[in-house]
Amino acid sequence: MKKRTTVTQAERLRQAIRHRQDQEKQELRQTILTTAAELFLEQGYDHFSLRKVAERIGYSPTTIYLYFRDKDDLLFTVVDEGFKRFGQQLAAAAVSTADPWERIIALGRAYVAFGLQNPEYYQLMFMQRADFLTHQPEGADQPRLATFLVLQHALQQAIDAGVLRPGDAENYSDVLWAQVHGMVSLAISLPAFYATRIQRTMETAWQMECEGLRRQ
Repeated sequence: MKKRTTVTQAERLRQAIRHRQDQEKQELRQTILTTAAELFLEQGYDHFSLRKVAERIGYSPTTIYLYFRDKDDLLFTVVDEGFKRFGQQLAAAAVSTADPWERIIALGRAYVAFGLQNPEYYQLMFMQRADFLTHQPEGADQPRLATFLVLQHALQQAIDAGVLRPGDAENYSDVLWAQVHGMVSLAISLPAFYATRIQRTMETAWQMECEGLRRQ
Protein backbone atom coordinates (compact mmCIF):
# COMPACT_ATOMS: atom_id res chain seq x y z
CA MET A 1 0.00 0.00 0.00
CA LYS A 2 2.76 2.43 0.88
CA LYS A 3 4.46 1.74 -2.46
CA ARG A 4 1.29 2.56 -4.42
CA THR A 5 0.87 5.77 -2.41
CA THR A 6 4.46 6.76 -3.18
CA VAL A 7 3.95 6.10 -6.90
CA THR A 8 0.74 8.15 -6.89
CA GLN A 9 2.48 11.06 -5.22
CA ALA A 10 5.34 10.85 -7.70
CA GLU A 11 2.91 10.84 -10.61
CA ARG A 12 1.12 13.84 -9.19
CA LEU A 13 4.43 15.63 -8.93
CA ARG A 14 5.25 14.79 -12.55
CA GLN A 15 1.83 16.01 -13.64
CA ALA A 16 2.33 19.26 -11.73
CA ILE A 17 5.74 19.73 -13.35
CA ARG A 18 4.32 19.04 -16.83
CA HIS A 19 1.47 21.45 -16.19
CA ARG A 20 3.89 24.15 -15.08
CA GLN A 21 6.12 23.54 -18.10
CA ASP A 22 3.14 23.77 -20.45
CA GLN A 23 2.06 26.98 -18.75
CA GLU A 24 5.55 28.47 -19.10
CA LYS A 25 5.61 27.53 -22.80
CA GLN A 26 2.28 29.26 -23.37
CA GLU A 27 3.45 32.33 -21.49
CA LEU A 28 6.65 32.50 -23.55
CA ARG A 29 4.68 32.01 -26.77
CA GLN A 30 2.41 34.91 -25.83
CA THR A 31 5.43 37.07 -24.99
CA ILE A 32 6.90 36.28 -28.41
CA LEU A 33 3.65 37.23 -30.15
CA THR A 34 3.26 40.51 -28.30
CA THR A 35 6.90 41.45 -28.85
CA ALA A 36 6.68 40.54 -32.53
CA ALA A 37 3.72 42.88 -32.98
CA GLU A 38 5.60 45.71 -31.27
CA LEU A 39 8.74 45.19 -33.36
CA PHE A 40 6.81 44.95 -36.61
CA LEU A 41 5.17 48.30 -35.91
CA GLU A 42 8.50 49.87 -34.99
CA GLN A 43 10.63 48.53 -37.85
CA GLY A 44 8.40 47.26 -40.63
CA TYR A 45 8.53 43.98 -42.50
CA ASP A 46 11.96 44.34 -44.15
CA HIS A 47 13.78 45.03 -40.87
CA PHE A 48 11.79 42.59 -38.75
CA SER A 49 13.51 39.32 -37.79
CA LEU A 50 13.21 36.48 -35.31
CA ARG A 51 16.68 37.37 -34.06
CA LYS A 52 15.47 40.83 -33.03
CA VAL A 53 12.48 39.32 -31.27
CA ALA A 54 14.84 37.00 -29.37
CA GLU A 55 17.07 39.90 -28.38
CA ARG A 56 14.13 41.94 -27.15
CA ILE A 57 12.86 39.19 -24.82
CA GLY A 58 16.28 37.92 -23.74
CA TYR A 59 16.25 34.50 -25.40
CA SER A 60 18.37 32.88 -28.08
CA PRO A 61 17.07 32.85 -31.68
CA THR A 62 17.03 29.04 -31.46
CA THR A 63 14.30 29.28 -28.84
CA ILE A 64 12.09 31.32 -31.17
CA TYR A 65 12.56 28.74 -33.92
CA LEU A 66 11.15 26.09 -31.58
CA TYR A 67 7.84 27.92 -31.88
CA PHE A 68 7.86 29.42 -35.39
CA ARG A 69 9.41 28.41 -38.74
CA ASP A 70 10.29 31.91 -39.93
CA LYS A 71 9.20 35.51 -39.61
CA ASP A 72 6.20 35.08 -41.89
CA ASP A 73 4.97 32.17 -39.79
CA LEU A 74 5.35 34.31 -36.66
CA LEU A 75 3.55 37.33 -38.14
CA PHE A 76 0.74 35.18 -39.55
CA THR A 77 0.29 33.79 -36.05
CA VAL A 78 0.22 37.27 -34.51
CA VAL A 79 -2.59 38.29 -36.86
CA ASP A 80 -4.47 35.04 -36.26
CA GLU A 81 -4.14 35.46 -32.49
CA GLY A 82 -5.45 39.00 -32.78
CA PHE A 83 -8.48 37.89 -34.77
CA LYS A 84 -9.07 35.05 -32.32
CA ARG A 85 -9.24 37.52 -29.43
CA PHE A 86 -11.32 39.92 -31.50
CA GLY A 87 -13.76 37.17 -32.43
CA GLN A 88 -14.09 36.03 -28.82
CA GLN A 89 -14.97 39.54 -27.64
CA LEU A 90 -17.52 40.03 -30.41
CA ALA A 91 -19.06 36.60 -29.80
CA ALA A 92 -19.40 37.37 -26.09
CA ALA A 93 -21.08 40.68 -26.90
CA ALA A 94 -23.45 39.00 -29.36
CA VAL A 95 -24.82 36.65 -26.70
CA SER A 96 -24.82 39.20 -23.88
CA THR A 97 -28.42 40.22 -24.59
CA ALA A 98 -31.46 38.83 -26.37
CA ASP A 99 -32.59 42.29 -27.45
CA PRO A 100 -31.65 42.85 -31.14
CA TRP A 101 -31.07 46.59 -30.67
CA GLU A 102 -28.96 46.22 -27.53
CA ARG A 103 -26.94 43.47 -29.25
CA ILE A 104 -25.84 45.90 -31.95
CA ILE A 105 -24.88 48.50 -29.34
CA ALA A 106 -22.92 45.86 -27.40
CA LEU A 107 -20.98 44.87 -30.53
CA GLY A 108 -19.89 48.47 -31.07
CA ARG A 109 -18.64 48.67 -27.49
CA ALA A 110 -16.81 45.35 -27.87
CA TYR A 111 -15.03 46.56 -31.02
CA VAL A 112 -13.79 49.70 -29.26
CA ALA A 113 -12.76 47.75 -26.17
CA PHE A 114 -10.70 45.33 -28.23
CA GLY A 115 -8.86 48.12 -30.04
CA LEU A 116 -8.03 50.03 -26.86
CA GLN A 117 -7.02 46.92 -24.91
CA ASN A 118 -4.90 45.46 -27.75
CA PRO A 119 -3.43 48.42 -29.69
CA GLU A 120 -0.45 46.46 -31.07
CA TYR A 121 -2.66 43.70 -32.41
CA TYR A 122 -5.20 46.19 -33.73
CA GLN A 123 -2.62 48.17 -35.67
CA LEU A 124 -1.14 45.05 -37.22
CA MET A 125 -4.60 43.69 -38.09
CA PHE A 126 -6.20 46.86 -39.44
CA MET A 127 -3.84 49.84 -39.69
CA GLN A 128 -0.61 48.63 -41.30
CA ARG A 129 0.23 47.65 -44.87
CA ALA A 130 1.28 44.11 -43.99
CA ASP A 131 3.50 42.88 -46.85
CA PHE A 132 3.82 39.44 -45.28
CA LEU A 133 0.10 38.82 -45.80
CA THR A 134 0.73 38.62 -49.55
CA HIS A 135 2.69 35.42 -48.82
CA GLN A 136 -0.02 33.69 -46.83
CA PRO A 137 -1.46 30.34 -47.94
CA GLU A 138 -4.62 30.48 -50.03
CA GLY A 139 -7.72 30.65 -47.87
CA ALA A 140 -5.82 31.63 -44.72
CA ASP A 141 -7.83 34.82 -44.38
CA GLN A 142 -11.25 33.15 -44.40
CA PRO A 143 -11.47 32.63 -40.61
CA ARG A 144 -10.51 36.30 -40.14
CA LEU A 145 -13.15 37.51 -42.57
CA ALA A 146 -15.72 35.35 -40.79
CA THR A 147 -15.22 37.50 -37.69
CA PHE A 148 -17.01 40.37 -39.37
CA LEU A 149 -20.07 38.25 -40.00
CA VAL A 150 -20.97 38.53 -36.31
CA LEU A 151 -22.21 42.10 -36.74
CA GLN A 152 -23.79 41.31 -40.09
CA HIS A 153 -25.79 38.47 -38.55
CA ALA A 154 -26.86 40.71 -35.66
CA LEU A 155 -28.03 43.36 -38.11
CA GLN A 156 -29.95 40.80 -40.15
CA GLN A 157 -31.67 39.58 -36.99
CA ALA A 158 -32.62 43.16 -36.15
CA ILE A 159 -33.99 43.68 -39.66
CA ASP A 160 -35.98 40.45 -39.46
CA ALA A 161 -37.34 41.47 -36.05
CA GLY A 162 -38.52 44.80 -37.46
CA VAL A 163 -36.11 46.78 -35.27
CA LEU A 164 -34.15 48.14 -38.24
CA ARG A 165 -35.65 49.29 -41.49
CA PRO A 166 -35.44 46.83 -44.39
CA GLY A 167 -32.09 46.89 -46.16
CA ASP A 168 -28.86 45.09 -46.95
CA ALA A 169 -27.31 43.83 -43.69
CA GLU A 170 -23.90 43.54 -45.34
CA ASN A 171 -24.02 47.18 -46.41
CA TYR A 172 -25.19 48.30 -42.97
CA SER A 173 -22.34 46.30 -41.44
CA ASP A 174 -19.72 47.90 -43.69
CA VAL A 175 -20.93 51.40 -42.76
CA LEU A 176 -20.89 50.71 -39.02
CA TRP A 177 -17.49 48.98 -39.06
CA ALA A 178 -15.99 51.87 -41.05
CA GLN A 179 -17.27 54.34 -38.50
CA VAL A 180 -16.06 52.54 -35.40
CA HIS A 181 -12.71 51.70 -37.03
CA GLY A 182 -12.12 55.39 -37.63
CA MET A 183 -12.75 56.19 -33.98
CA VAL A 184 -10.47 53.44 -32.68
CA SER A 185 -7.73 54.41 -35.13
CA LEU A 186 -7.87 58.01 -33.90
CA ALA A 187 -7.70 56.88 -30.28
CA ILE A 188 -4.62 54.75 -31.00
CA SER A 189 -2.88 57.31 -33.22
CA LEU A 190 -3.60 60.31 -30.97
CA PRO A 191 -3.92 58.84 -27.48
CA ALA A 192 -3.20 62.06 -25.58
CA PHE A 193 -5.90 63.92 -27.49
CA TYR A 194 -8.56 61.31 -28.11
CA ALA A 195 -8.22 58.21 -25.94
CA THR A 196 -9.99 59.71 -22.93
CA ARG A 197 -12.96 60.70 -25.10
CA ILE A 198 -13.30 57.55 -27.19
CA GLN A 199 -15.99 55.87 -25.08
CA ARG A 200 -18.24 58.93 -25.03
CA THR A 201 -17.64 59.62 -28.72
CA MET A 202 -18.27 56.01 -29.67
CA GLU A 203 -21.52 55.88 -27.72
CA THR A 204 -22.75 59.07 -29.40
CA ALA A 205 -21.65 58.18 -32.94
CA TRP A 206 -22.72 54.53 -32.81
CA GLN A 207 -26.11 55.47 -31.40
CA MET A 208 -26.60 58.16 -34.06
CA GLU A 209 -25.61 55.82 -36.88
CA CYS A 210 -27.78 52.99 -35.60
CA GLU A 211 -30.70 55.36 -35.03
CA GLY A 212 -30.46 56.24 -38.71
CA LEU A 213 -31.06 52.57 -39.53
CA ARG A 214 -33.80 52.11 -36.98
CA ARG A 215 -37.31 51.53 -38.18
CA GLN A 216 -39.56 54.45 -37.34
